Amino acid sequence: MIEAQDMVVFLAVVRDGSFGRAATSLLISQPAVSERIVRLERIVGVELFTRGNRGAALTPAGERLVPYAQRTVDLLGEAAQAVRSVEHPPRLRVAVHATFAHRAIPIVLEAIDGLPQTVKFRDAHSDEILAMLLDGVADVGFVLPGTPPRGLRFVALPADPVICVCAPSHHLASRTTVPLAALAEHFLAFNAWGTEAARFVANLQRSGVPEWRWRECSDASTAIRLARHHGHVALVAASAATDDLGAGTLVQLDLRPAPKWTVPLAIAHRQRDRDDPTIIALQKTARRLTSPRRP
Repeated sequence: MIEAQDMVVFLAVVRDGSFGRAATSLLISQPAVSERIVRLERIVGVELFTRGNRGAALTPAGERLVPYAQRTVDLLGEAAQAVRSVEHPPRLRVAVHATFAHRAIPIVLEAIDGLPQTVKFRDAHSDEILAMLLDGVADVGFVLPGTPPRGLRFVALPADPVICVCAPSHHLASRTTVPLAALAEHFLAFNAWGTEAARFVANLQRSGVPEWRWRECSDASTAIRLARHHGHVALVAASAATDDLGAGTLVQLDLRPAPKWTVPLAIAHRQRDRDDPTIIALQKTARRLTSPRRP
């Protein structure tokens, strides 16, 4: 059976790059580190590191083990803190990828307003978040919609429409409408992800917008910065541009045809926590956001 100490030593070798440096950081002997790694490799049945003069490098199997080892160590820390924190306010552990943090964090803070609770946010991808929820390392997560694993429940949020924005000083800012073909003379910043993203990119190509003018970004904040300070036209989720549009540092373009591009998101929590006051508050907030607004 794999022991927690095996995972601690494994991560130390990953972090430090050699058995010797890991031994120093853990304040144990190098033979003890080697023994732990050999034991772990014997249990899993494959080599986790290649050893050489320059240190230890992960094998493909070792790379696959890293996120599981990290979750194990995180869970140990959570358990110790939970035991020490009996007299402190309950803590809400929220897992959300940085791409969606701008949307998720206000929802959480609004939902827990008035509840005596501390909050800890963690950055992770959707598949990691689901594992964290099942392991008890996170209490609630914001993930891509889909079929929830057994024991988890998803609460869908309204789809976030993608809009076209630029700086007020941009050449296109004064135009009443902007044909898609007009983007061919400008640099574009966007993250090609979400519903209908591929179709929009195909429309760009058909409209003669050269690919060398595209700046594919990993997150909305990068695209917004390129639009605000570097003369780009950005396509971002509306929620990401709200503050800039309100402050007048960006303007929305009336792109024609308008993109039918949205970014989906769902709240995920454990089924057994459905009666928890915080989960109920989050669900109410989600339902309020989902309900159509009356004119």
